[in-house]
Amino acid sequence: MEIRIQKAKITAENRIEIKYQQKNQTGGWNEFSLSCIEQAEPEFYTALSALAADVVEMCEQPESYIDRIKVRGVSYSYGGDAEVMGATISAGMTLLNSNCPLNMNTPHKASDSYNDGPADEKQLLSGDCFDRLRSLHSLAERYVKGTRAQGDLFADTTSAGESVTVTGEQLEAATH
Repeated sequence: MEIRIQKAKITAENRIEIKYQQKNQTGGWNEFSLSCIEQAEPEFYTALSALAADVVEMCEQPESYIDRIKVRGVSYSYGGDAEVMGATISAGMTLLNSNCPLNMNTPHKASDSYNDGPADEKQLLSGDCFDRLRSLHSLAERYVKGTRAQGDLFADTTSAGESVTVTGEQLEAATH
């Protein structure tokens, strides 16, 4: 089953929300969404947090702000004949003199040119950012297919033969 993630995020209530498309038999895309309280694999939170460096870079913020940024989600898009992946990263930044975070969205950038012409480098994702986005995409796919923090919902055990548990401290560390 071919899946394309459109959005992967963690809500304020710590729910995992994923919007995705699944290719049907005629080659078209059906759209689905899910909102679950089950925690994702620890790697999902780590992959989301790793995008903070890209938020700093794309929003042209000082590198010293990275510890104040909490990535909440990614919106993916697919354009052109080659269905080139693009993305916008959403995050909150802790402010020193406010009780509410500053909400930030990166500019939308693509992994390649949408057409046959040369790409404007300012509109492209860096190679490292693209790799991080693909990693999150893969982990979101795994979540859609049933893999959660406690293991695969559709199997008796995980591949190692044991279930996986994420503690509150691990979740907190991975999302900050």
